[in-house]
Amino acid sequence: MSKRNYILAFLVILVLFVSACTGKSGASTGSAPRTPFIGGTAGITINFEKDNPPPEVTDDDTFGFRAIIDLKNEGEYSVPRDAVKVNLVGFDPADFGKTFDDLRDVLPDDNLDSKRRDAEGNILEGTTTYAQFPRSGDDFIPTKFPGNTPFTFRADVCYNYQTQADAQLCILKDMINIRQGGICIPTQGRTIYSSSAPVQVVNFRQSVIGKDKLSFTFDVVLSGNVDVFWSKEKRKPVTFDDGCPRNPTARRAVESNVGVTITEIPTDPLFSDLKCGGLDGGSTGVVRMINGRRAITCTASLVQDRLDLEKTVGILLEYNVLDNKETDVLVKHLASTP
Repeated sequence: MSKRNYILAFLVILVLFVSACTGKSGASTGSAPRTPFIGGTAGITINFEKDNPPPEVTDDDTFGFRAIIDLKNEGEYSVPRDAVKVNLVGFDPADFGKTFDDLRDVLPDDNLDSKRRDAEGNILEGTTTYAQFPRSGDDFIPTKFPGNTPFTFRADVCYNYQTQADAQLCILKDMINIRQGGICIPTQGRTIYSSSAPVQVVNFRQSVIGKDKLSFTFDVVLSGNVDVFWSKEKRKPVTFDDGCPRNPTARRAVESNVGVTITEIPTDPLFSDLKCGGLDGGSTGVVRMINGRRAITCTASLVQDRLDLEKTVGILLEYNVLDNKETDVLVKHLASTP
């Protein structure tokens, strides 16, 4: 074989190898996904735009700057801009020619559409938008300091979010006398699929408690390094403190709370008498996680005239998330001319 043929053969092998790797690691493998969600534990991620604020500035009204916070929705729930509030904390605004009103309850520029996946499995990225400080539109301008002085700029972000989860219940004509070769086994653990969000639904289990009665249990788990809040009044962040209270008493009343709703089966004629512990004896309520986790058990009766089947049970979680990101700004003192 000539040198030219060796080179051509090598290039063909290289192309085939790259194509195989792309098929394994790309966003879509060319076949339709068989799961309802992308999955993950991300919600809205927070970062400071590069050099906004800059790491170093000079004092005595010589350097103006802004703080711009990047917000990207990496989860699977779309958030309208008015359900997001951003506060900038960590310093006295008077040191930069501003007031506290310039630092609180700032909205992002746009709605935060979720990350999503089309029918063929291609992943479409969520929205990236910005919150800008000071809200008055003018720059921060450092006053005069006696020497170089470091400051912390921290963006506190409060936003409303939801988690959706699906699992399949195994329902047989006779839940006790199980036939061999049935379509499913009602006493085994069941796979749970949860959308990408900071709070997850995991560890779904099903049990049989009668010929025509079943129970299922699942865990609500805080998966992200964030704080969550919720109340029976479903207070979304109209202001920052509405959604994520800073007052200690108000905070204790709603901290680590999550709204939980069982969907699909409450309206299905196959089921009756659905009762869930912790959900006011029904299918919806507010629960408090202890050490980032809460188990919920539900029971339901089945209509007697039925066939073997698998039925989707949906679980919806709602909550407000408090997250933050910080950076340092060094204000360098300009020495006076002697």
